[in-house]
Amino acid sequence: MELLAPAGSFEALRAAVENGADAVYLGGKKFNARAAAANFGPEELQAAFDYCHIRGVRVYVTVNTLLRDDELEEALAYLEDLYRWGADAVIVQDLGLVNRARQALPDLELHGSTQMTLHNAWDVQRAGELGLGRVVLARELGLGAIREIKERTSVELEVFVHGALCLCYSGQCLMSSLIGGRSGNRGRCAQPCRQPYTLLGLEVPGEYVLSPRDLCLLTELDGLRQAGVTSLKIEGRLKGPDYVGVVVRTYRAALDGQPFQAQDLATVFNRGFTTAYIHDKPPRDLIAYHPPRKEERSGSAKETYTSPKAVRRVPARLWARLRFGESLQLDLVDADGVHVQARGTVTAERARGGGLTKELLAEKLLRLGNDPIAIGDFQADLEEGLHVPVSELNRVRRALVEQWEQERLIRYKARSVTRPPQPEPLPPKKLPEEVGLAVTVSDLEGTRAALEAGAQLIYFSGQVYRHCPQDWLAELTAAWELGRQVGVPVFVHLERITENDMFPELAAALRAHAYDGVLVGGLGAWARVKELAPHVPVHTDWSFNVFNSWAVQLLAEQGAELVTASLELKLSQIRDICRRSPLDVAVVAHGPVESMVTKHCWFRDQGCRLQCQTQTLQLRDRKGFVFPVQCDRWCRTHIFNSRELSLLSHVKQVRESGVSYLRIEGRTKDPAWISQVVRAYKQALAGEQVELPGSFTKGHYFRGVL
Repeated sequence: MELLAPAGSFEALRAAVENGADAVYLGGKKFNARAAAANFGPEELQAAFDYCHIRGVRVYVTVNTLLRDDELEEALAYLEDLYRWGADAVIVQDLGLVNRARQALPDLELHGSTQMTLHNAWDVQRAGELGLGRVVLARELGLGAIREIKERTSVELEVFVHGALCLCYSGQCLMSSLIGGRSGNRGRCAQPCRQPYTLLGLEVPGEYVLSPRDLCLLTELDGLRQAGVTSLKIEGRLKGPDYVGVVVRTYRAALDGQPFQAQDLATVFNRGFTTAYIHDKPPRDLIAYHPPRKEERSGSAKETYTSPKAVRRVPARLWARLRFGESLQLDLVDADGVHVQARGTVTAERARGGGLTKELLAEKLLRLGNDPIAIGDFQADLEEGLHVPVSELNRVRRALVEQWEQERLIRYKARSVTRPPQPEPLPPKKLPEEVGLAVTVSDLEGTRAALEAGAQLIYFSGQVYRHCPQDWLAELTAAWELGRQVGVPVFVHLERITENDMFPELAAALRAHAYDGVLVGGLGAWARVKELAPHVPVHTDWSFNVFNSWAVQLLAEQGAELVTASLELKLSQIRDICRRSPLDVAVVAHGPVESMVTKHCWFRDQGCRLQCQTQTLQLRDRKGFVFPVQCDRWCRTHIFNSRELSLLSHVKQVRESGVSYLRIEGRTKDPAWISQVVRAYKQALAGEQVELPGSFTKGHYFRGVL
């Protein structure tokens, strides 16, 4: 298995490499999900590539943020540079960039970021079909789930084994952007999960209820190997070089079966450790509940990244030949088969004394303290009684090392890019003359209320937030019948998180009921729908993080008929997408907005007795804002924004943007609320002035995100 280490700075890069990393991942100054790290400018990137490749270490560059339309061409040109400079792969999130990169740079290896929320076997299959050679799996998966994914796909699997955890499924967190406008999907996460909150409705050990401990899978490496994992990833691009060096050194020894000190991991920053979900069951030690101790932690790796002396060396064999009247000839072959020769310019003379011996020649030629070569076998074909100046021996040795380094890099330096013509996008769809109202509902009565109030599209989610009935979609067929009576399509709404073990239940429910189409939350659910109901229309949810028109193009090519725009886009940006879109575009316009979905449950920490069915939870921050909490039938926790979304007073601007549907989120609401809100939007779309009681947010539609 590959040991993959973080590098937020050049010092951290040296620490990773010199302590045994097989590969490193790092980011440039733009388009990477750790904008707060030091990161690497163009010249630093090229130096980092050379430093690593000489030592046999691969380099993956993070270009893993969502991209606006006006950023895509710059990002694509950046990928060209990265390929020419020698990047071994690029880690990506944005579907639009995946689309364009596969067309323009087919030789560039793409890895799917954990920000893509790839968490089931069908997700990974689809990612492979889209051109991703490796995926970074969601951190919520256990060994059994990973093994099942590997059995179904040839895509390489990368798994986090150490470092900070996100409580939310990565790529699905809006908490930072909704609270302060800093988007985690754009690399600007303000880490609101690390702040204290009061959990209303349940007594817990501390205030840091959203702050997980750090992951440590040092004892699980054999299981990961048996599950088919390709790469073990250490989190930490915001960490210092000593942290990187100590963690890499410890995992390297464990992987190689060498002695190691597990307690060394505690000598660098941590919040306490957990194995999280690796054993296919929820942990009871995930949440720290308290802030990390404020103490000086310094590990013992400093010399590996501050000394010029090479620690990481490539094994090699060296031959030397010296004859009277000839110059010194050196011949080197390293463990990777790289072969170089160097010849001196000064001819050997007869020595006045004893002359050069093999031992003396070795002493001079093997002075490689700062050079990353380890000569394991030295042979000399040396005529006795010869003399060559020491300066000449040193010069030839330096020339040999330089040639060797260049030869190690030659396959990267020979890269060139000839970008093929950009394919013609699918033609844009005619902008709608009228805007429809789509409503998400959870039950039959909610469906009835929405239809009677004038909804033109129903997304039926079912009893997601109840543990019974067994079939959470039990009322779907009846809801479909109601829709058919008034000519309104009823789509089944599938959740954005669908782990492997949910699919049998999902398949049984889809086979048992009637529906007009499907609103899908992820690639895997969509792939399964294609297998079960290949001809039904498919709409994609906001969880796909559609941020640009090329993402829309990709989803259109895959067969979608409607996309829901990212909740982090400005309305002006959505307007630009609509004018290029071959599909209908919807926006979420009103109702509760999920800011976080997590596999963790606080009730479970205290001993699960299905308290979630009778007790209500809320989070209150230090400013007094209260965030509603819902627990679903699959024991996931959903945290909603402190204020509900409303575009009611901006319906005119929304209509002018070119969207086809405004969506009202009603699945946590009663029929009276649904009826009132749908009627209000019908009136507003008709040009009437109308207001609803309450305090609302306009989300990001007018302010955007960083």
